[in-house]
Amino acid sequence: MRIYLLIITTIIALRSYAQTDTVKLKQKNYASISANYQYGNIIATTDFVKGDNLKGKPIEHYQAYTLKMLWQNPGYTDWQKVYKGPYYGAGLTIGDFYNPEEIGYPISLYGILGIPIKRWNKLELYSEFQFGLAFNWEHYDSISNPYNLVIGGGLTIHLNLGINAFYPITKNLDLGAGMSFIHFSNGGFERPNKGFNIYAPSVELKYHLKSRPNLKSIKSPGRLERSNDLYFMAGYGDHQLNEYELDTNYYAVIGVSTIYFTQLSNAFRLGYGVDFNYWMGLTALPDGTMGTRDFKNLTVGLIIQPEFIIDKLTLVSGIGIYAVHLNYGNFEQTYQRLGVRYEFYKDLSFGINVRAINFMLAEFLEFNLGYRIRWMKV
Repeated sequence: MRIYLLIITTIIALRSYAQTDTVKLKQKNYASISANYQYGNIIATTDFVKGDNLKGKPIEHYQAYTLKMLWQNPGYTDWQKVYKGPYYGAGLTIGDFYNPEEIGYPISLYGILGIPIKRWNKLELYSEFQFGLAFNWEHYDSISNPYNLVIGGGLTIHLNLGINAFYPITKNLDLGAGMSFIHFSNGGFERPNKGFNIYAPSVELKYHLKSRPNLKSIKSPGRLERSNDLYFMAGYGDHQLNEYELDTNYYAVIGVSTIYFTQLSNAFRLGYGVDFNYWMGLTALPDGTMGTRDFKNLTVGLIIQPEFIIDKLTLVSGIGIYAVHLNYGNFEQTYQRLGVRYEFYKDLSFGINVRAINFMLAEFLEFNLGYRIRWMKV
């Protein structure tokens, strides 16, 4: 159920920041639909992908068919002006790894945010962020699917980071092309969980249902109010140890974080902080069962956390180092944080992060509640 919350929070947040102000102002959103095709290469990071599978051959290619529903407007609110007329919406993707017996045909549902990088006379270049859920996997099973150590359960995260270019070929139709990095895993929620990493070019046709917004009319909002924030976060996740990848034992990870942010621009803030996490599984016995729990289960991490501000939604990233960790040692292992956070009431927020090491190996999903103390800058 917790992985369902990942998608619910993401979609609610995307819909909320996209719609709240525009509904209030009763302004027109310009809708479009698009069809996208991707064909790319799977990065060979696992033995299963390299050829340790039923076919005995490398799994090299991935193709996907995507349908998107998107909205865009000519900058009715400050955050839309800051990002110079982004598009946002939802997407559905059907993927094909050319191995349906062991992988299946995963189906993804996700939120979309496209931020313009550069606009010329007609050509437009956007970065695109997709975050959601993928299901319909043929996942690991010790009897029926023993080689697939990549996908351990029926639900995974869908993460896509890409760059897309669009050019109008008729009054309502755009031709697009792009390149993206795609990641599927369940964030360490269920092992085995090595995940798929893919890079894929794409082609896209986008149809504007009525007319186009006048994006050239968007003016800069100028320097908006900025703040310094002291942010407190309480997090929780379930974890399966890497050492017992085929085990079914789950261990709780409970954490608190304190991060001091300074806002450097209308869209960006930078934080410096400390993460305290209590990992129930760090002292697990060799057979994977629970061991004695004491201060050895406590880890301390020092983190730098860049964030992008999109109205009440925040895109979270971060890189830290474990100052104290029973398994990794002290100041020897870096870790990463990637996720979203939504301010649902005044200074209160909720969010979901993926915590990982080595930029590829997810450790756990970090469901969190946060509270901030804010000082406005002069």
